[in-house]
Amino acid sequence: MRRGKDVYPDFAALKAANTEGLNYSREVYDRGSDVAIFAIHGGDIEQVTARLARGVAGRDFNLYIFNGWLGRDSGRLHVTAARFDDPQAVFLATSSVLGISLHAQADRGAWVCVGGKNKMAAALIARRLGDAGFAAETPCQRLPGTSDKNIVNRPSAGGVQLELTLRLLDKLEQDGEYLSKFTEAVRMGALESLASVKAGAK
Repeated sequence: MRRGKDVYPDFAALKAANTEGLNYSREVYDRGSDVAIFAIHGGDIEQVTARLARGVAGRDFNLYIFNGWLGRDSGRLHVTAARFDDPQAVFLATSSVLGISLHAQADRGAWVCVGGKNKMAAALIARRLGDAGFAAETPCQRLPGTSDKNIVNRPSAGGVQLELTLRLLDKLEQDGEYLSKFTEAVRMGALESLASVKAGAK
């Protein structure tokens, strides 16, 4: 897992210095959904986050994944969420109502820190994760993810940032049923949040 200062200040700088299809790849699915799922540190940057994002997105939510393929050096391709401005990701975010992003964090234990600008959605998703047997904390004190520039917060109703510990990611990677429980809990929380947002807009 990457530590330290980012090598690139934004996506344009990363793109100029690397070759798509060799050093990195992108998965972009605009399904016309009100929910957009992001894993901007996929591949070998923060392993398992891309797989989780695909599971949460299913076949109906919008999906954006950036995968780093530099092996142990993939941390060089980490661009922090508040400066991650790939035009394809920005378009998907700003075309959606609610965003959800998946990240890895280095804290001990097996738990998820639930942050992001949409506090109501964060609370609903944390509750659903708790009901499914996962340890979830919200608000996320150390990694709040509340910046307006954070890619997950660019949808019209903001977003939810999920920071999973490495131990939890390892458990999810090894147990497909456990992973399905996690992704289904996040999906349920997302759909409930979306319904609340739409009800409040009437």
